[in-house]
Amino acid sequence: MRFSRIDNDHQDQEHEKPALEAVLEHFGVDFNSQRASGMAHCPLHEDDNPSFSWNTDRQVWKCHSCGEGGDSYTLIMKKEKTDFVGAKRLAASLAFATRDAGGGNRGLSGSSYAGRRKVSTRSGDRTRRGNYVPAWRRR
Repeated sequence: MRFSRIDNDHQDQEHEKPALEAVLEHFGVDFNSQRASGMAHCPLHEDDNPSFSWNTDRQVWKCHSCGEGGDSYTLIMKKEKTDFVGAKRLAASLAFATRDAGGGNRGLSGSSYAGRRKVSTRSGDRTRRGNYVPAWRRR
């Protein structure tokens, strides 16, 4: 038996959270918006080396120096030193771009639910991974 979400009202603010990209831009984090993940200087403390990793596909971040991490609301709470309600108010007042916080009926990679698992359509073709070429391969 398959279960799906009953609520179809995605206009409700409870089901949406600010996009991590919008929060990073608001706090002045120097990140490449064209990439799904990367490293930057942590906005929570003075940082000489990039120790702040972010992943926009998963909408999470982690600072490897101070040990903090979480989602877009957690970053707002840590930076503004507020609670969850204050973070939601700030996100609403600044009108951050939002993403759906619920999974809905999207497939989950790595999920043990066989009906929802995504399977790669390519077989052995690793040429379309992106434009990044390691330094040792550029010569």
